[in-house]
Amino acid sequence: MALKTILSQMADYTTDAIIITKSTQENRTIGPEIVYVNRGFTNLTGYEADEVIGKTPRFLQGPKTDKKTLARIAHAIENQSTICAEILNYSKEGYEYWVEINLNPILDPESGDCVYFLVTERDITERKTAESQLLRAIKNAEAATKAKSEFLANMSHELRTPMNGILGLAEILQGTEITQDVRECVDAIHSSGMSLLTILNDILDLSKIEAQELEIEHYAFKTRDILKNIHGLTMPIAQKKSLLLDMHMNFNVPEWLCGDGKRIQQIIFNLVGNAIKFTETGSVTLSVDYRAVPSGSVLMIQVQDTGIGIPDEFHKNLFNKFSQADTSISRKFGGTGLGLAITKNLVEMMGGQIGFTSKVNFGTTFYLSIPIIEAPQQDILQTEIKANNEDALEGVDLKIIKALVVEDHPINQMLVVKWLKKLGLKHIDSALNGFESISLLRKNTYDFILMDCQMPELDGYETTSLIRDMEKQLNSRTPIIAMTANAMLGEREKCLAAGMDDYLSKPLNYTQFKSCIAQWIGAANNSHTHATEEGNSSSLTGHDGNTTSPGPTAQQMLDDSVPVDLSRLQEFTEGDKDTEQMVINLFLETAYISFDMLKTAQMEDNAQEWSKAAHSFKGASGNLGAMLLHRLCSEAEHQGECDRDQKDLILSGIYAEFNKVETYLKGLN
Repeated sequence: MALKTILSQMADYTTDAIIITKSTQENRTIGPEIVYVNRGFTNLTGYEADEVIGKTPRFLQGPKTDKKTLARIAHAIENQSTICAEILNYSKEGYEYWVEINLNPILDPESGDCVYFLVTERDITERKTAESQLLRAIKNAEAATKAKSEFLANMSHELRTPMNGILGLAEILQGTEITQDVRECVDAIHSSGMSLLTILNDILDLSKIEAQELEIEHYAFKTRDILKNIHGLTMPIAQKKSLLLDMHMNFNVPEWLCGDGKRIQQIIFNLVGNAIKFTETGSVTLSVDYRAVPSGSVLMIQVQDTGIGIPDEFHKNLFNKFSQADTSISRKFGGTGLGLAITKNLVEMMGGQIGFTSKVNFGTTFYLSIPIIEAPQQDILQTEIKANNEDALEGVDLKIIKALVVEDHPINQMLVVKWLKKLGLKHIDSALNGFESISLLRKNTYDFILMDCQMPELDGYETTSLIRDMEKQLNSRTPIIAMTANAMLGEREKCLAAGMDDYLSKPLNYTQFKSCIAQWIGAANNSHTHATEEGNSSSLTGHDGNTTSPGPTAQQMLDDSVPVDLSRLQEFTEGDKDTEQMVINLFLETAYISFDMLKTAQMEDNAQEWSKAAHSFKGASGNLGAMLLHRLCSEAEHQGECDRDQKDLILSGIYAEFNKVETYLKGLN
């Protein structure tokens, strides 16, 4: 038997398709002619050998065949090189099928010239179909996740908005003179509302964790404040059950740590709350320690109880969501089964570990460690500045402060107005939608605006955008504080990007509300003071609380209404009026660029770009003679490492002073 016949039979035994083509091609866009195909080719394509000899493999391709892949194959043929590729072809009956092709040149052993191309094709249709189905499944899953996130965001708003009114108004009633019977009812309403809010927050936290949208923050916090808060929240429940609640912090735990204090408090509260819930008699003990480890230092937390314990068969599923030891647990003790799942996720997101030991009828001990460092002095200072923001209300004439509340929910509007009155404000206007607020702003000026984000017809973002456009024509800027029930990641950034200056999340907390409003009332009071006092101001309190001189000239020290030392500008321009006007115009043009750079650096938390932008703005202000603006920018230049909230305050102060400078300069023409 001839060798050629033997090789042909061997080729027919393989299930892969084999094609041999000429090495030369008359038309490079068509391809080399086929000179041989095996039985595997016929089985795959439906074409017999005599139907394809003399043709090029191009006839197997169709409208869905990838053009880029064809170009790669053509390039390999032209260069007589090897290539492996996946390509979609069409059978004789018109069916689509996928093949993995391996093209290799066959060389003449004597001359080394390419004489043929050997192509093997393996059917990968099933694999490609499975991949396509997987991609569709992933796409559908992503769409479902997006839909779930949107649903949760909407439900968050719909649930948190009325919850804001329930809790806020209940707290107002708790602070009034009411009978004991009424107080018990109000306390029950508030307690039930807090329980609902806890469930809502758990669901939202779990959703954020699953969507990888929950962020762990890093800031300075007092460790003993966490224990104090936990004690205040859990002691009444423990006392009601006659349980001994013991909390112990080792002496070596630093007073200040740097991490996500709120999430650490949430973890401890979940564990202590569970321990109290599942303990009928005996005690619950919380121990906190701080230890050095090879990788750094860790916060050690242990919660031990004498409760019902956890059966061995339920240990492996304890940290799963919606998991409880058995169905009778939820009926007897309540709860959603989310607390431990969230706790474990939070611990692991912080780089820590959590575990437990338990014995039925003897109790359970949870233990965990979280990597953490002692807080740097600069972080401690920033936290203390925030904590002291409420002091801004001291000595402020609240009778001259005017506020606008834009809120479409009547109960929430009533709550916010009541809280503002509780702070001492007398002039408060309200609007039920964005259009009403625009109408009020055309007739009145306000020191700050509280803006709900979700409103029908014209939402808070659109309303803010319209207000900022109006202000460009008036050379003014009113601080706008967002109020939103959307607790999903990115909401704060969305508010700031829309032109808002601050952010409050519903349901509103009075302490946080007071702290936020105090910042803007303090800024507004300074603005009023500068506009009405003459000859009384020779110092200014900076962002760090230190008193510094506002400027070097006697004119500025005697009259804060003149924000630019023209003599400084004239020294720079040598008195040439045209040059002065050119410098003024250039300053005004570049100022808005500087603001954009500062805002971008603030939102991206880019300390280097922040300092760079502040330095540039400082130089321009100094050359112009705007010395107070120069000083504010100089302070900002050295505060690149501070957090976003503090940068918001800094930007507000710079912008307020720039408005004075801009108004004054335009009035010179």
